[in-house]
Amino acid sequence: MMSSILALKGFTCIQSDLKIPKSSMEDSEKMMEDYEAELLSTIRLAAIPFPPVIVARQAACLIAQTYISSNPASGLVLISPPISNAALKGTQLPTDLDEFNYEPRFPIVVIGTPEEITRLREGNRICQSENVEVISVKDLNEQQTLMKIDQWLDKLGI
Repeated sequence: MMSSILALKGFTCIQSDLKIPKSSMEDSEKMMEDYEAELLSTIRLAAIPFPPVIVARQAACLIAQTYISSNPASGLVLISPPISNAALKGTQLPTDLDEFNYEPRFPIVVIGTPEEITRLREGNRICQSENVEVISVKDLNEQQTLMKIDQWLDKLGI
């Protein structure tokens, strides 16, 4: 639904279920590399003329951060990202995955509930950067989150 509303506002939106080989699911680093390659392929096939704004929710934030670590982006929206990669080991990550170390030198916003934001500010490196905007929302219903994303994009002039 979010992509449909953004498309109505004139944005080119790509919503994709990324598929990777089952063999990748045994190693977190290989899994992220394959997800990154799949996302890159999806973005290239869309033939958009400029670097995208990547929007990701929850564990998919790892894929988004893997992608932007080595690919261009106009911005990054992380909705309810995990506190750390280590927090997902054993549930959504099969093995250890190094924490991301990219520099936030392009627009990034993190959106979460007040409780999530408190935990993220304490334990998530990206939320501790002064270059990252952190937005607290009462709940993560799609309409409220979309409104915050829309306001953020407007502020950036995107």
